[in-house]
Amino acid sequence: MASGSEHDDEAPSLASRVLDVLDDDLLNLPEPLPEVPVVQDVPEEEPVPVEEALDSLDLEALPVPVDVEAPSPAAAEEEDEASEEGGPLEEALAPPLPASEVGEDSGVQPVDEPVAPAPSETRRARKFKPKGMYLGRRRDTDEPVDIKPTVLARHAAMLGSTGSGKTVMAKALIEEAALAGIPALIIDPQGDLARLALGGDASTIEAKGEDAARMRKLMDSTEVRIWTPLRSKGLPLCIDPFHAPPADLDPEEAITAWDMVAAGFTSLAGYDVEKAQGKTIKPYLYEVLVQGTRVGLDVADFQSLSRVVREPHDAFLRHLYPECFAEPDEEFEGEAPQLPPWTVVAGDHGLTDFEERLPKATRYELARRLSAFSSGVNQLLFSNGVPINIDAFTEPAVPGKVPLNIVYLNTIQDENQKQYFVQELSRELYDWMLTQQPAEGELKLLFFMDEVAPYLPPHPRNPPAKDLIKLIFKQARKYGVACVLATQNVSDVDYKILAQANTTFVGRFTQPQDV
Repeated sequence: MASGSEHDDEAPSLASRVLDVLDDDLLNLPEPLPEVPVVQDVPEEEPVPVEEALDSLDLEALPVPVDVEAPSPAAAEEEDEASEEGGPLEEALAPPLPASEVGEDSGVQPVDEPVAPAPSETRRARKFKPKGMYLGRRRDTDEPVDIKPTVLARHAAMLGSTGSGKTVMAKALIEEAALAGIPALIIDPQGDLARLALGGDASTIEAKGEDAARMRKLMDSTEVRIWTPLRSKGLPLCIDPFHAPPADLDPEEAITAWDMVAAGFTSLAGYDVEKAQGKTIKPYLYEVLVQGTRVGLDVADFQSLSRVVREPHDAFLRHLYPECFAEPDEEFEGEAPQLPPWTVVAGDHGLTDFEERLPKATRYELARRLSAFSSGVNQLLFSNGVPINIDAFTEPAVPGKVPLNIVYLNTIQDENQKQYFVQELSRELYDWMLTQQPAEGELKLLFFMDEVAPYLPPHPRNPPAKDLIKLIFKQARKYGVACVLATQNVSDVDYKILAQANTTFVGRFTQPQDV
């Protein structure tokens, strides 16, 4: 990890990068309103500047190669949306003020002298020491809510309209999971959770009765990474759609994994896998990818894949019988070997009749669409940044740290590309999940999705990522992956997904149709 005065002069801290990523002028976001945080009791502690607390999160220390242009530190200060102002969720359960929710931007007015907590509250804070994940105190009985991390293995859902405290509770849950040693992969569509990288201010925490020592422990034990697809602000992240599933999967898992790859390319090419044309194109791509990979045919980039898709028999024959296509030279004697008929080739190599599966006109149109992603602005999604790697997401740059990976989706403006990105991220997570062998009760990863409605709508809508995420929720527990989702409108999310959540955090709903 780079450190010292020389490094400080070369690049700004990650905190300043996060502020730059979230800058209102940069992303044209509406002006945020100040947040009214929920408070608890804490002993006093010296303030910890954000830059000092996050110095260990320098980009050069990440366990993946990152080439990021260092932006100038932003002076903008963003506050979380006004939806964090108290609601029924907070009235019933007051979460401990997340470290990311306090500081100069927290909406708390400065005081001339430290505010001493009431004696009874001081005793309460001193006596209770969380044994698990401390989510707050009940406001009716003042009893602490302390759950075991393994509760999350059965998944959870956070439901409530704007203003009911979902984001505050989400941050508290993610921070407590980090304190329990569980790394996180967070899909953050609007940037509400990206402020986890900014940490907190100890003087504000102690003034409002929160556990500043616990906040310091959190900041000392975590490294927060803000991943920004299509942007060099933060940590650029891209997709590798040609990344093959693990080779050691059992036959059933391999079929499912390759089917996901084919579905991804089908959706990327603009075909709906639920409609008639998509239902013929996906199995065609499946056969091209699986059989091509098996015999060693090059299908590892858009140009190569488009050539095989356009003329599959010619591509396979040239690969399997190169001597039949050799150019005669001066020393060449006799006639070139004759190509066997396709029926013989298919029988010898276990291939299908590709040209019968898809008409020529459809093959050519599919090839044209796929080749378009090899140039221009389309290729940025696949080339700008570090390819998605779940192993790297879970590996700390500094031994002993817990990685918190926040994928900030608002840097992708095109909705189709955003859907495809979530689909490929889910595919990478599923493939990684199948390789895990957790010990009894061990949680390898917290997978948190905020504002899931666009990706998990109810039947009959079926966006590209939906089936994958449903599969992850069904199987994640046995692989040590805890899944948590959050949404404003219950009716906008497939009930089969919500049924997988054994724990539910319920906030306020003001309209009957939201339930």
